[in-house]
Amino acid sequence: MKASASLLLLAGAALAAGPARAQDARGPVRETAEVSLVEVPVRVADRDGKPIRGLSAGDFTLQADGRPQEIVGFDAIDLAESTLEPGAFPSAARRRFLFLFDLSFSRPRSIVGARRAAADFVTRRLGAEDLAAVATFSVEGGFRLLVTFSSDRAQLARAIETLGVDSRHEPADPLAFGFEPKALARTAMERGAEASRTENSAKAMVDALETMTSMQRTQSDEYSRGRVRAMIASFGELAHALDSVEGRKDVVLLSEGFQSRLLVGATDTTEEQNFVVNGQIWKVDGDRRFGSEPLRNEISDMTSLFRRSDCVIHSVDVAGLRLDLEVETDVRDQREPHLPGGDRDSLFEFAEETGGEYFRNSNDLSAALEKLLVDTSVVYVLAFKPERPAQEGRFHEIKVRVGAKGARVTARPGYFDRSVFRRRTALERSLAAADAIATERPVRQIPIRMLAVPFAVAGGPASVPVQIEIPGAELLDGVEGDKTGLEVYVYAHGPENRLGDFLTQSVGLDVARSGDALRRGGIRFSGSLRLAPGAWRLRAFVRNSDTGRAGLVAATLRVPDFEERKPELLPPIFLDAAPDWIPLTARPRGDVAGQAASFPAWSVAGENVAPAALAAVPERGELLLCLVSYHLAAESPESALRLAGQVLDADGKPLGAGALSVVSRSAPDAAGGRATLLRFEPPRELPPGRYGLRVFAEDAETGERRQAVAAFRVP
Repeated sequence: MKASASLLLLAGAALAAGPARAQDARGPVRETAEVSLVEVPVRVADRDGKPIRGLSAGDFTLQADGRPQEIVGFDAIDLAESTLEPGAFPSAARRRFLFLFDLSFSRPRSIVGARRAAADFVTRRLGAEDLAAVATFSVEGGFRLLVTFSSDRAQLARAIETLGVDSRHEPADPLAFGFEPKALARTAMERGAEASRTENSAKAMVDALETMTSMQRTQSDEYSRGRVRAMIASFGELAHALDSVEGRKDVVLLSEGFQSRLLVGATDTTEEQNFVVNGQIWKVDGDRRFGSEPLRNEISDMTSLFRRSDCVIHSVDVAGLRLDLEVETDVRDQREPHLPGGDRDSLFEFAEETGGEYFRNSNDLSAALEKLLVDTSVVYVLAFKPERPAQEGRFHEIKVRVGAKGARVTARPGYFDRSVFRRRTALERSLAAADAIATERPVRQIPIRMLAVPFAVAGGPASVPVQIEIPGAELLDGVEGDKTGLEVYVYAHGPENRLGDFLTQSVGLDVARSGDALRRGGIRFSGSLRLAPGAWRLRAFVRNSDTGRAGLVAATLRVPDFEERKPELLPPIFLDAAPDWIPLTARPRGDVAGQAASFPAWSVAGENVAPAALAAVPERGELLLCLVSYHLAAESPESALRLAGQVLDADGKPLGAGALSVVSRSAPDAAGGRATLLRFEPPRELPPGRYGLRVFAEDAETGERRQAVAAFRVP
């Protein structure tokens, strides 16, 4: 048999991952597909507000809907003393900080002055398991998420540095992990340093923010209340959306607040006092004198929604952080009620009503954030199984008590049953998907598989084609109409959780025309990443945009340093003929020039074959695979590279030899890579299941030896 020329171009490493496996047991708090659990993060503090450590499950009692509940799962996480391995934290126990910059009720110099401490916090103070997000609010633009909950310090710092005020910035990532894709390779510390040292940038930021509010004019209190109502409505939508994110969310609101007299009224003027004395009460503005009761009710409803979504608002008065810049002072410094800068009592209201901290007129934001880290360093996660069946949108009241003397318990007052996916907002959907990806929470409704291979590229990072196999039957499960949609997201995170590159795609599917073909096989999605040498964590998330059914898979990929020209044997790439798979190629992103599309196509003896994430042994009992080596007998005759195979069980234990025979071999390429097409015949007596093939390669001339493993299955 003779391989096509495209096969001879193959050079790289392969990685295959099956459906996300259940996490290793790290305590009893784990949600499975069979048992529905509700996890309740709880913080316990003493009279001085310091966290209480060392509590056990027996110290807590829990009620749901007025009925005592058995605590079937318990985790105690102390972030100051934790010895858990990275990734071992329960998702509900992770700290999630949302930095929310209020651009409408804060003066520009105050907001810009707050950036330094916020950037320092995300670049230097975030723990390995902490997640943070960055967003802005303005009355005109509403809530804007710049970076979703992520541990990528570089993207977070860049978002804080710019606050998204550059109108030319168009986010390329719909889930908001990548704020600025064009600068993915720069380090977090570089970004943090830039944000803190560039005074010219700060001046430009002040100018940009002041331009945004330059058209404001002094108006009536009713106009001012309208702006406050817009803020309350936007915050309410945010609180509702944050319920789709697991665990406690600490919202750090950076603002100067609005005039509290809009809520509680103001002291009568001399003229108004005369009106009252003379019985001319109709001449007195009641809302101005007594405040607006409807507005107070709206704030109460909004803060209640934050509590029910397990969110706490920590209000930071940024008036003390104003930069001393050489800019003109204008009418905005007179603090008209609708203009930036209030009397900050409104900030106290937000914090008090949600159980958060209020940092008044702080000129040391770093100290306030440090206190926040200490106060949130201990969390207890209680799990119980609800007795009542779920009912869409229904709220279930929760009460948690602890037996420790003098203890103050902070826990969410309840939880909502999930709404039907079709009725969720775009922000809810985005946050839910991003949370699953960031925490690698098991999502198995669609059992997807992933394959990734790095290719050497002269003078640049490796080109890494990625293939996601999406089974059609599970993808279409629950689809009722003739149309549906597919969302695919792939992210590569490296050292310091830095985002290296990503792929996203949304497509419509015509079920009436392609439904039968999809159910027989599925979709093979192909795209390409550009990654530097090193270890990368690849995460792929697939979702039906109509039903919400989803799948997540994650695995580690090592990208060799091709410039070092060291001997490498990369994992075998199994090939198969799968006529029922429908190919889907990712569209190149607008911010990436010359992005490679996908894997090449191969033909062996007239039969088209393609890479398989987990190849199945066909009836004829043999598989094709491609083996790629670098600088391993690359300049020698074909016989100089000795090959042998070994079959492994699912636990990696040897079962016996696997017969390998060479079909064809490529000549060395310019990078020293060589592709060998092999035929593999596993032992006939293997029962159905998942196995591994370990390939040994030895350079007969130099004695260099390498080995690599890939998985296959026996149906």
